[in-house]
Amino acid sequence: MTTMTTMTTMTTLFSHRLLLACGLLAATAGIAAAEPAGAVAEPAAQPTAQPAAEESSPGQDDLDAAVDAKLSAQSIDDFANVLDLCKRAIKKGLAEDQKRFAEDLYTDTLMYRAGRIVQAIYEADTPDPQWPRLRSFAMRDLNEVVGRDPTIGDAQLMIAQLESLPGGNRERARKAAEKAIELLPDDMLQTAQAHIVLGNTTDEDDREERASHYDKAVELAPRDKEIRRTRGLFHLLTDEFAKARTDLEAAIEADPEDASMQEALGLSLMMDDKLEDAEAAFDRAIKLDPDSSGALLQRARVRAMRGDRPEAIADLDKAVRIAPDEAVPLVLRARIHQQAGDAARASADIERVLEKDPDHPAALELRGLIAAENNDYAAAISDFRRLVAKKPDDAVLIGQLGMLYLGAKQPRQAIKRFSRSIELDEENFASWRGRSDAEISIGDHKAALADLEKALELEPADSGVLNNLAWLLATSPDDSIRDGKRAIELARKACEETTWKQPHIVSTLAAGYAESGDFDEARKYSKQAVDSDASSPEVKKQLEGELASYIAEKPWREKQEQEDQPLAAQRDGDLADPKMPDPKQPDPKQAELEQPAEKAVAKPKPPGNPRMRRRPFD
Repeated sequence: MTTMTTMTTMTTLFSHRLLLACGLLAATAGIAAAEPAGAVAEPAAQPTAQPAAEESSPGQDDLDAAVDAKLSAQSIDDFANVLDLCKRAIKKGLAEDQKRFAEDLYTDTLMYRAGRIVQAIYEADTPDPQWPRLRSFAMRDLNEVVGRDPTIGDAQLMIAQLESLPGGNRERARKAAEKAIELLPDDMLQTAQAHIVLGNTTDEDDREERASHYDKAVELAPRDKEIRRTRGLFHLLTDEFAKARTDLEAAIEADPEDASMQEALGLSLMMDDKLEDAEAAFDRAIKLDPDSSGALLQRARVRAMRGDRPEAIADLDKAVRIAPDEAVPLVLRARIHQQAGDAARASADIERVLEKDPDHPAALELRGLIAAENNDYAAAISDFRRLVAKKPDDAVLIGQLGMLYLGAKQPRQAIKRFSRSIELDEENFASWRGRSDAEISIGDHKAALADLEKALELEPADSGVLNNLAWLLATSPDDSIRDGKRAIELARKACEETTWKQPHIVSTLAAGYAESGDFDEARKYSKQAVDSDASSPEVKKQLEGELASYIAEKPWREKQEQEDQPLAAQRDGDLADPKMPDPKQPDPKQAELEQPAEKAVAKPKPPGNPRMRRRPFD
């Protein structure tokens, strides 16, 4: 957001008033100089006009000093001195014209000081941690300005801009922006900036109104880079990548040397999967600003997405050297190390982040995922419980926790998390699918059937859902559930989705034919599944058992009744993490959601058969 236009306007206004003041001073202090040549001088003993002027303006010396101080002011303290001199001059007494000038000088100085502070907030390369305090100082001056004269549009605009920042009064920001538009009808740039404030403070869900304000701003100031950047980023957040690029390219045309614009353009290209062009944009950003950790970070993302891990790591190494306290480059570097199978380096970066911020969400999530990859579900669950404690209404996060409980062979604990996730977001496919897997594992086929039908409605082509629903319809011991004809239809579609390369899915088609009484087709597809080289020895053993059943012309029946398995001590040494919600709290839903897993553990039974144990992870 630009403040220079406002400051230029104030400087011009002050200059005009200073010229007026000089004229007034000349009129009161130098009248004799304007008399015709050869005029007769007054006797020496007769009082002149100068003492009379001084007597009527005892504060004139302070006002003169205030003018001099204003012209040489450099720091915030210098402006405070100008304000103090103006107040002293007015208090001592001034002629009416001089008093008006002093009042104007006082107001202009407040405006100029506020403008300097606003400039310091908005134009810093990195946000000043003290910016909320700076905003308070500026707002104090601006409140006094509009208290003296509410028709100063520049002041209304700066109030709007400051109040629109995080922690500000959004309603006051909107009112001040609307007032600025009313007071500055001929200043297109400042009117455009007011529309930007209105767009920024409109409810996020009201995209149409936000877009209308940004469009109006661009209409008023099409060549202003900040206006075009703001609308470009809005389009980026609404996944309108082509529109975003149009605005960002216009901003770059206005200022080709602005590295941040090239970085924003690179983001728009990266999010639109134009990775080669994105990398070129980040290259340009880094060339303009070699020490930009942000551009290095984003180029590393692109290089990682393109499979160029060494170059991605090199960028991140440099980004970490430039900004050693920033967590994001470390987390991304950890993720790339993890994907490359280097768990040791990944863990080192994660622990470096968590040492400074023990609750850093991305670091906790990645540490939990690495633990799950190593089958350390206790540690993974510990980390994800901490994440859920921070975001108890995050449906995706709670669903991920459910998946971890499922992997830990605690299906009942998993069902609680999936149910909460679905309660928060009924369109969460992963949680419908996950809950159905857990329900199958405990033998609740009717509940699993309902959840699989919902999952299929959300993702009609998902091979895992097609396969599991077909398997349930073909093999459930519950007569009311089985439907051989539909099982064949679903299983065939699942085979097509996986190009007939998944033996366990081909065997589901065999089960469907067996349920329908067509054992010739059942044996045909079952043998195809057994003969495949894509199965593990454990899975092949079950497939051979299915084939033997079809040779005997018996359909396959399967119902698993898995008990929750004990969970080992977690990373923090106790499932009841003190940072997690207390399960004894009155809220039954939250208590049920986050109770310690041991409470639900029954005596362990032998694991279910391998087919059903692997199905949740199809």
